[in-house]
Amino acid sequence: MSPPDDTRIDGEVVEAFGSLGNRTRLEILLALVEEERERQEQWLSLSFTELYDAVDLESTSQFSYHLDKLVGRFLAETDKGYRLTYSGDKIVRTVLSGVYESTRAFDDVEVAGVCVFCEESALVATMDTERFVVRCGSCEATLVTDMLPRSQTRARSAAAVVDSVGYRIWSTYVLVRGGVCPECYGPVDTVVDDYDPDRDSPNGRTFHTLSHTCRECWLAIHMPIEVSAAFHPVAVAFFWNHDISLPDCPIWEFFEYMVTDAVTTDVASVDPLEATVTIVLDDETLCLGMDESLTVTPEPVDVGAELTVADDEPRDAADDSLVDD
Repeated sequence: MSPPDDTRIDGEVVEAFGSLGNRTRLEILLALVEEERERQEQWLSLSFTELYDAVDLESTSQFSYHLDKLVGRFLAETDKGYRLTYSGDKIVRTVLSGVYESTRAFDDVEVAGVCVFCEESALVATMDTERFVVRCGSCEATLVTDMLPRSQTRARSAAAVVDSVGYRIWSTYVLVRGGVCPECYGPVDTVVDDYDPDRDSPNGRTFHTLSHTCRECWLAIHMPIEVSAAFHPVAVAFFWNHDISLPDCPIWEFFEYMVTDAVTTDVASVDPLEATVTIVLDDETLCLGMDESLTVTPEPVDVGAELTVADDEPRDAADDSLVDD
């Protein structure tokens, strides 16, 4: 990861953002996306004349001036005309999604699951200063935090917003598990974190998380170590055979398996990592080991009851305040 004093805000960055500070230039970018949508054609190129006709500007010289400010960073000039670059496309999506606007609040929603700290079934999903939060209504502990853009709340009911976050967290996990940042797609570094003992549950439970940090944009994501094991293909099938679909089980509901000891973790060593996650469902047992490379491997349960060992699994991920972005 780059050092903290490397802010990367040099003259080129300032100039790039400055070139967007004009309505006509944003209209040019938006016109391309509108035509892509209308024609159902990705990375569409429009000629100078087509773009000029799509923008409310009388002077072709003024239009040409604004167009030149976009070419190179946000527009690519091709034999067929002009098309959006990746940066230009991201800018338009940002405008359309309203990322710059305040996120719409919603009423608290009671959600299924158990608090990993006090073990009460009193979880509530809510908004807290534009963050999505799952907290315990009994002990007030925060279990999950995640940023929530306006576009995720604009056309959804409160319950639908909560459901959408549940799925988004797992999509984040899939990317981070492969070492890919879900924000900028840069490479991700992962380390094992111990939870502060003062925050451990009253029953003496100690939690370990995997901390994932992007080297490029510094996005940090934290998820319980148990998630890595649970999403190994063998474990996913094990849950499925017991009528549990993990992708449809939000992380705050997954916590109940940890509290009820359906999923337990024995960490013999943090540095280097040496851990075993045991899953027990309907008197059937699955054991998975995790080593310092964060590889998850099914292990024998006992003598004469060996499981088929799958290929080594890539690095893992997890999510928020026990899970958080």
